[in-house]
Amino acid sequence: MDTITHSLLGALVVRSAFPAQQSKHPFTNRQRLLAGAVAGAFPDIDYIASWVDPMVYLTLWHRSITHSFVMLPLWALLVGITLSFVFRQRREWRYLSMLAGVSVLSHIASDLITVYGTQVLAPLSSWRASIGTTFIIDPWFTLIILIGFITGFKSASHRLPHGSLAVLLAYVLFQGGLKQVALSIAQGHVLGEGISAIRVAAFPQPFSPFNWKIIIETDDYYDISYVNLSGGYASARDGTGFWGKVRNTYKIPEQMNWQRQRRFGDAGPEAERVEILWHNEQLDHFRRFAELPVLYHIDQGMEKSCVWFTDLRYVLPYMTPPFRYGLCQETRETTWGINRLRN
Repeated sequence: MDTITHSLLGALVVRSAFPAQQSKHPFTNRQRLLAGAVAGAFPDIDYIASWVDPMVYLTLWHRSITHSFVMLPLWALLVGITLSFVFRQRREWRYLSMLAGVSVLSHIASDLITVYGTQVLAPLSSWRASIGTTFIIDPWFTLIILIGFITGFKSASHRLPHGSLAVLLAYVLFQGGLKQVALSIAQGHVLGEGISAIRVAAFPQPFSPFNWKIIIETDDYYDISYVNLSGGYASARDGTGFWGKVRNTYKIPEQMNWQRQRRFGDAGPEAERVEILWHNEQLDHFRRFAELPVLYHIDQGMEKSCVWFTDLRYVLPYMTPPFRYGLCQETRETTWGINRLRN
């Protein structure tokens, strides 16, 4: 989830759970909103690590110790004590730490519902938990929170902030129901085609909770399709332009187009070479991160050759994938070096 949404959610949760009218502690509702907003954004401070090593940050450090249930008490204490100095209420550090803890918890929870994966047990474990009901930037999710935040900022009543959180929970549960529908479509394809599937997955997509990407994984290939569970886009035309491509990507279940993509390209010596490169130790961090790895592209130049990989979770027909890593070799060199494809 984006940091602004995290910050708004942290503020809303604190404002809703600890209204000034029901508290003996000397903080106004707006101060509580500020405390929640700061603590809600805090876990994304791990972005600083991207300045050290962007690849290791994206594939290993992001959503690690700052997003961990194990480390949560420490972060709550750190933020709470800092806020006690900001508000000049040093004796209130325990109360502010509690507010910060609830807000940080809301950050972790809202990251858990996305597909990226969150290391909730770091540093004890690098396991990434993911419920995968909500796209990483969901305008409806953010709008519900924003309405609650604005009403909590302008009004002394806590009913509207409570109502916003209730609607938000219902929205996520609704998305969870849609995910099950998408998975049932995937299972129907597996049975109908007689596929020996290793994994069947459905991933939320941009712009609408009804848009889903379905991936069926086998030993050497993926079957991929996109579906809209609300009846499709009535205005879909020729698919030109960005929004035209978006509308034509997501079909109703009866019109879905299944595409088969081999993990390392078409079978043969080239695919064998690509697979060997995929297991090169320089791609170790990216292999840990990529749940559904696939060959993205091979560049054969006069001076340099590159083999690029990506993660199918983040591949959309109308957008450039954000995570594309690979190995490049100069024509006169015998060794391969890791690179990130940015254009």
